[in-house]
Amino acid sequence: MMTVPRNMTYALTTLAISLVAACSSKQAPKKPAPETVILQPSATQNASADVFAWQPRAGENVNQSLNSYRQLESVLNAVKMDNDMAASQFLAQQHNSAMAENVRNEWLKSLGKRQQFATFKQQYQQVEPEGRHQEVRCYAHLFGMENDAQFVNKLVRNTARLPLGCNTLLQNRAGSLNQNDAWRRVRGLISNNQITDARNLAAALGGSIDGGAEGLLANAIRTGSTANLGSLNAQQSSFAWGVLGLKLAKEQNFGNAFNYYSQASDRSQFTDEQFEWYARSALRLQRWADLANIIETMPADLQKDPTWLYWLGRSYQHTGKGNQAKNLYQQAAQTGRNFYALLATEELGGKVNAQNNVSPASPNQVNEISRDGAIQRALNLFHTSQQSGDWKMRRQAQTEWRYATRGMNETTRLAAAQLAFNQQFYEMAIHSADSTDHLLNFNLRYITPFQNLVQAYSQQNGVDAAWVYGLIRQESRFVLGAQSSVGAQGLMQVMPSTASMIARKLGMSQSELYTMDGNIRMGTWYMADARNNLQNNEVLATAGYNAGPGRARKWQASNSLEGAIYAETIPFNETRDYVKKVMTNATYYSALMNLPRTSLKQRMGVVPARY
Repeated sequence: MMTVPRNMTYALTTLAISLVAACSSKQAPKKPAPETVILQPSATQNASADVFAWQPRAGENVNQSLNSYRQLESVLNAVKMDNDMAASQFLAQQHNSAMAENVRNEWLKSLGKRQQFATFKQQYQQVEPEGRHQEVRCYAHLFGMENDAQFVNKLVRNTARLPLGCNTLLQNRAGSLNQNDAWRRVRGLISNNQITDARNLAAALGGSIDGGAEGLLANAIRTGSTANLGSLNAQQSSFAWGVLGLKLAKEQNFGNAFNYYSQASDRSQFTDEQFEWYARSALRLQRWADLANIIETMPADLQKDPTWLYWLGRSYQHTGKGNQAKNLYQQAAQTGRNFYALLATEELGGKVNAQNNVSPASPNQVNEISRDGAIQRALNLFHTSQQSGDWKMRRQAQTEWRYATRGMNETTRLAAAQLAFNQQFYEMAIHSADSTDHLLNFNLRYITPFQNLVQAYSQQNGVDAAWVYGLIRQESRFVLGAQSSVGAQGLMQVMPSTASMIARKLGMSQSELYTMDGNIRMGTWYMADARNNLQNNEVLATAGYNAGPGRARKWQASNSLEGAIYAETIPFNETRDYVKKVMTNATYYSALMNLPRTSLKQRMGVVPARY
């Protein structure tokens, strides 16, 4: 496990830990003093929309946090072996925490599987509703403790793998399920190669996937053959056309994908993913009337996604329905500060707004938040992980922070964000600031640490500093020494093999990858190199930085293409999301740093034709 170099081990770490421990030794008040926690609203803030609703929890010192963390893995392993005593003893020693909630959820799954109703009921009531895992809720439905039809309907509409308890629930309720949706799930499971679950649900529905029409469908899905689709009913064949269309669309064969999709007579059989790639196929072909028709027939929840609000608006605009387009842009613009909200705002004649509408938290407000026991646990683990380079502990610290701030209102969350920033827990400062809808502190949403290095190396390599910050925010959330599951390192998540190449070209040591200075130098050089080798285009370079330049080229069209269309039709979910977020981040950073290029549409520009 890589550690942060000693010359960068955070001079304030020891002091920060001692301060947290000192805070934990104080008696937490039974009730917080609201006047010391609620931020004073600015003139533009609607204070009545954010009622104070937070109460600090009992505190603990560093050793208590570490002891709980060190027990956690062994307790979870014991719970998986149906060891009720281990779970009970661990929970008896715990304050409210993410660790306790995790153990209790895993214990509840074990109890549900073994049908231990009495203990399940007792423990279930001790988990906050927003903290209950999906499978735990499924067992609660099986035991008659919940009766949420919307929850069950959502499950049966899901065509992906579900945990044991949820599969059991659907099989138990097979007779009362919407039969169209239930068989659609069976077919979706077949398409995802979840054959056992598909067979079990089909049997519960009184059918089989091993013969007859469903057997022919299963074969068509597995082989990609269209030969026998004419002998299937509308529902069966439509699902098959959706599967085949999806495969071609992800291969960037948009013309044939669109034709396959169009063979389906019952679009209700499409999964959400199939529907979205049908729409993306029409978008890539710029068949605007067809795109409008596809989006209009999507499930209602999918239509409300800002992606499809925006593209339906664009479709209407291209087909002469200006008033309807404006209405959809307004709806998309109200969904937050995401890629399509900002594009929709620009279509309405607006521009990025990075003005805070709330005053910064005061030192007293931040200190009040620091007295919360769950916050203390998160900071205890965070600072210890900094010293040790233990990234598993760092992830647990993040989990504890999310748990600690989950019940806070927006004013309190912004005070927590300021505390996290002060403690250099940068990723959770962004997390907390990013989670507010009404009270907006853009300086905490889009933090700018390491400015001297970012500015110097951006200028040296001829890249936009706002773009660099936008990429770092998405890559690492400013976590020094961050490392990904595939080995990417540091603030800018440079792969060691890439770092070796860069080091040779720049006359650096490859070991500089693991320093803040060297990582930013390498990352900004690689951004410039990717852009220069990808037709001087930032959108292509951003895709190439994440997925490799070869793939970025492969996803280009034979003709020039609007940047937003290129981004939306990237076949990798991670890269598609990455490009949209990096470019949106860059637009906000430009506004905050008083740099040019504060229009997202202009920043996305046009992706040139592949050559």
